[in-house]
Amino acid sequence: FSFVGNCEIDLEIKRYFCRAGVKSIQIHGTMRVILEPLIGDMPLIGALSLFFLRKPLLEINWTGLTNLLDVPGLNGLSDTIILDIISNYLVLPNRITVPLVSEVQIAQLRFPIPKGVLRIHFIEAQDLEGKDTYLKGIVKGKSDPYGILRVGNQIFQSKVIKENLNPKWNEVYEALVYEHPGQELEIELFDEDPDKDDFLGSLMIDLIEVEKERLLDEWFTLDEVSKGKLHLKLEWLTLMPTAENLDKVLTSIRADKDQANDGLSSALLILYLDSARNLPVSHILMGALLS
Repeated sequence: FSFVGNCEIDLEIKRYFCRAGVKSIQIHGTMRVILEPLIGDMPLIGALSLFFLRKPLLEINWTGLTNLLDVPGLNGLSDTIILDIISNYLVLPNRITVPLVSEVQIAQLRFPIPKGVLRIHFIEAQDLEGKDTYLKGIVKGKSDPYGILRVGNQIFQSKVIKENLNPKWNEVYEALVYEHPGQELEIELFDEDPDKDDFLGSLMIDLIEVEKERLLDEWFTLDEVSKGKLHLKLEWLTLMPTAENLDKVLTSIRADKDQANDGLSSALLILYLDSARNLPVSHILMGALLS
């Protein structure tokens, strides 16, 4: 999905003597559209679901934004916040589902069972670039590396290892995978700085390969930088409909209990909050309406 368009949006807030506008908007991303279930009568398709496989790229050409950011309540406005709003509605596991016939079980389409669970062992890195400098750049120092990992709209951030080009994190994260082929594990490494964090490299791993191998334990060369490697162990876990293997799973994760701060998962509980009825009316709201 790619949209590049010029536009003319003007905003004036007289109370704060400021004007702002948008001259152009660009958005790029991989969108998946699912037409299911198939039915025997017109319109042949019971519902339409659509979502981004990962967070899209968004660029907005603002005008007069400096004054706008001084307005109370709008000082947090930015492309990043707008992109977060899009992610909360349209990036997996979030999706928009439109029923085309009345008898479709919409809840099953809007909240599908995950295809599997990806267990990510974020272990260590080697030979990272030294980004910190001293004496106005004359002396090259080390870095304070940390990682940001994404699977769809699920984001994990590692701890920061101070002044180390060969950091050892030894952290474990677990992410739900809803769509494959298509979903990927995205990793970016950064050097923490007081002002703006420096980029140390990235990785993009196709989850199809992880599912095929079930277990990958490898050193990966970082992209977009001149040097650096990242050691990962990736496990693909399949969801079972019965608890017959639960004792075996519990024994296995007890052996690995030190790998994650909050422990490793043995099962997945899925809870859907569908609707509510007859909620009490807020007295504060009623007071505001009556006054």
